[in-house]
Amino acid sequence: MKWDERRVKIVDELKSKGINPYPHKYDITHTIIDIKKMERSDKPTDAFAFDISTAGRVANIRRHGKISFVDIFDEGERLQLQLRVNELGDRYDKFFEIVDRGDILGVKGDLLYTIKGELTLRIKDYVLLSKSLIEPPDWSKLSPEFRYAHRYVDFLYNDLARRNMEIRYSTIRRIREFLYSKGFMEVETPILQPVYGGALAKPFMSHVNYLNENWYLRISLELYLKRYIVGGFNKVFEIGKVFRNEDIDVTHNPEFTLLELYWAYADYNDIMRLTEEMLQDVVKNINNDSKIKYSIGGKEYTIEFSQFRKITMIDSLTEVLGKDVDKMSDEELKSLMDKNGLKPRGNMYIRGLMIEKLFDKLVTPTLIQPTFVLDYPVETTPLCKPHRSKQGLVERFELYVAGMELANAYTELNDPIIQDMLFKQEQEMFKRGDEEAHPYDVDFVRALSYGMPPTGGLGIGIDRLIMLLTNNMSIKEIIPYPMLSAKVIQED
Repeated sequence: MKWDERRVKIVDELKSKGINPYPHKYDITHTIIDIKKMERSDKPTDAFAFDISTAGRVANIRRHGKISFVDIFDEGERLQLQLRVNELGDRYDKFFEIVDRGDILGVKGDLLYTIKGELTLRIKDYVLLSKSLIEPPDWSKLSPEFRYAHRYVDFLYNDLARRNMEIRYSTIRRIREFLYSKGFMEVETPILQPVYGGALAKPFMSHVNYLNENWYLRISLELYLKRYIVGGFNKVFEIGKVFRNEDIDVTHNPEFTLLELYWAYADYNDIMRLTEEMLQDVVKNINNDSKIKYSIGGKEYTIEFSQFRKITMIDSLTEVLGKDVDKMSDEELKSLMDKNGLKPRGNMYIRGLMIEKLFDKLVTPTLIQPTFVLDYPVETTPLCKPHRSKQGLVERFELYVAGMELANAYTELNDPIIQDMLFKQEQEMFKRGDEEAHPYDVDFVRALSYGMPPTGGLGIGIDRLIMLLTNNMSIKEIIPYPMLSAKVIQED
């Protein structure tokens, strides 16, 4: 590790004198945020609050003879310190010998305003709490790769990155509060699973030494949450990490955060209403408005969450193509696939799967305002209930906003005989080269065989929701520690 030699020398000299530059604890009476709340409109230049003890990281040092100023910051807030020979004596000069930008200080003093009217702590004592061995960087010159790989630096010196995280966790808290208010119970499901499932995706595999078996990081929360429904828990949800060994791009990260909920005796219509109400609540609470601004390709859009459009997948594709998809032959669909550079799942040109592929390519980018896309071909979804009135379709919707899929919901399949058949069909897809085909889960079919009530289910990509709320085009900006090459993270 490459450290600043002068800073290392300071640490060695302090230790040789019996001074610990990394003490165990420091008692504070007020955080910087607390101190900011003590601001007064009359701005007295005489001290008005005494023996204030706080701590923060040094941002700037401005030395001016026998009186100097230092800025410290903590939790995104800054405070000016005033140092004078009058209060510190010999320790005044010593301060500038041992303290650098980036160091963490504990300080004690009296609160006042300078002649220029800035709230200031005139310090009477200070202690070094953590000596920084690396010079703080010029954040404006940091590459995105450096910021993502060393996110702690980004959080320290980039107010926007810190604000993104505050919005992220406030949003998650608000979702929880909303679901609690609707009677949902938050539960947990296993992250390591003997059979991965609940989505069409490539898993990460691990080996359990004690069992001498290969297990998988979960790709979804679905199948174990449904086991709760079978077990008599009628309203359950989980917000957790899932893992898919696939692309890394501006809207995908192999590790991401997912909300899934399941509601017994409900269907996808009930889930649609719940989703609309929940998102309206979250956007209004976090953004103080039903509208958000979001930029796509350099163009800013106003997205209105007070109203949601509804359209079927077939009708949406028909609108874009200008011809009725239901009347198009398989050969016409195949020709469109080839024209748009689309490859079929498992090298098989299956009608329903071709419609889904064409929808993703041609329709998705046009869905800027919140849009529920309903009623998917049965071949796309092995865990969804067949449509009650439309043959060949399932009762599924996806919610699209700003050209991104944000939510996915089903009237859940609870017929174990049909589930068994669909799992077997997926196995045939796997044998023909579809690496994302759903594996057969014997225990899940067994669970359904005990009887699962009619159920509605929902999944929402939390990271994409945060992208919308923070006006970020890249998922890496709103994931605290996005996945990068270990070479980038560990390079000295």
